[in-house]
Amino acid sequence: MLKVNNISVIHNKRHLLQDVSFHANAGELLVVLGSNGAGKSSLLKCISKEWTPQQGDVSWNNISLSKWTDKSLAKVRAVLTQNYQISLPFGVEEIVMMGRYPHFKNSPSELDRHTVQQCLRYTGIEHLQGRNYLTLSGGEQQRVQIARILAQLWDGDANNKLMLLDEPVSALDIQYQHSVMQLAKKLTLRGFTVVAVLHDLNLALQYADKVLMLKQGKQIAFGDLSVLNEHHIREVYEVDTEIIQHPDSRRKLVVVKM
Repeated sequence: MLKVNNISVIHNKRHLLQDVSFHANAGELLVVLGSNGAGKSSLLKCISKEWTPQQGDVSWNNISLSKWTDKSLAKVRAVLTQNYQISLPFGVEEIVMMGRYPHFKNSPSELDRHTVQQCLRYTGIEHLQGRNYLTLSGGEQQRVQIARILAQLWDGDANNKLMLLDEPVSALDIQYQHSVMQLAKKLTLRGFTVVAVLHDLNLALQYADKVLMLKQGKQIAFGDLSVLNEHHIREVYEVDTEIIQHPDSRRKLVVVKM
């Protein structure tokens, strides 16, 4: 279980996060929502141990992140950042193998190579083997990056694995947006805990198990999908919306009032 207890982050006398608390269990997809500058990426940096909050604590499986070694944490927690720039012509398998770096010293074992193949198949990109990463579309590159962090976490108990996705569908077309989110949901069915920062409220309604809503570093709402309502959307985004049901699928949709 991921537990965040009353964390605050202050930078240049500005509160990036203030008294934020929530939790996420194994097999859950938690979506973090908020406008630009709400503190979403700052939160993920605290959860990943890149930053240490000035107040409060973050724990994974009831152990404070401060007590985890970087090597141990790297085997149970993986992060997909917003920008992962690669300028060299690495092959797809080489990119995915980078996720295995915490598991070997000098050269990959047969287990590492087998894991890469499993992750390529699991993410549906086995057909991209042999391709130059730089020649892939944005959506294909994103799936390769997800295969990379999946390879980092593949070993052991899936209920002990945390995946952090910082805006994983930004700049992707609608097909790849849903492809990536379906893959994230598939991982929760294996037992992974997934935390994803999103901007699209309708993607959150379709895929999230829990929602955390932030505004200017403060926690506005946390809970199941019932907290993603017109009142909280108005408070966070300062727009008026209506939540309706699709006549065929019966899924809830957020519609902005004009």
